[in-house]
Amino acid sequence: MTMKLECDVIRDLLPLYAEKLASPASSALVEQHLAACPACRAELEQMEKPVPVQPEPQPDAPLKNIRSSLNRRRLRTMLCSFAAALALAAVCGFGWYGYTACDRVSFFDARLQASYQQAENGANGWVLETRAEDVYLKPTYADRHYEVIRYRIPWVHDALDKLLQKDTDLLRCTGWMRTDRSAVVDAADMTVAFNGQDGTWYALGSAPVAWDEVEWPE
Repeated sequence: MTMKLECDVIRDLLPLYAEKLASPASSALVEQHLAACPACRAELEQMEKPVPVQPEPQPDAPLKNIRSSLNRRRLRTMLCSFAAALALAAVCGFGWYGYTACDRVSFFDARLQASYQQAENGANGWVLETRAEDVYLKPTYADRHYEVIRYRIPWVHDALDKLLQKDTDLLRCTGWMRTDRSAVVDAADMTVAFNGQDGTWYALGSAPVAWDEVEWPE
């Protein structure tokens, strides 16, 4: 038997040999041939390699891709909306805080000044004024009774007040007051009254440290 004919016969037997289905005699013949034939050995090695399994095409694969894309887009939209809502809430919260948050100012830091002025009708009286920066006199529930305040974020309050125009009662100076009247100012450290009859300030119910060393506003 020629070598080519022998290879053809062996290669016909290789599938059975590879699957362990050949008879013992055929298997012995194949093994004897393989020992001397590199080409047939290579053929057997090729047969014994695992065959890659191709996944069956899924008819709904395009639909799944569309659904996945829509879900991702919906998630992005929700996250963007949530982030925008948080940002808006933060801006509104900061604006409200800046518009309303204030503290009382100590009496001497307010730099209050009483000016003796004459009204249009010729009557004499007083006008109280704060000379400190960003400090206001805020009228309270009682007549000629004021709080001395400073907003914690003045530029925010001023900007919003120009838009909202709510704090119309904030004063840098009081209205004209007759000399027979008095005014009361609530500061952070004490409550002080101004006596219009003699043009003097005096503390109500409290006194600062080293009272005799304090210089009252002119």
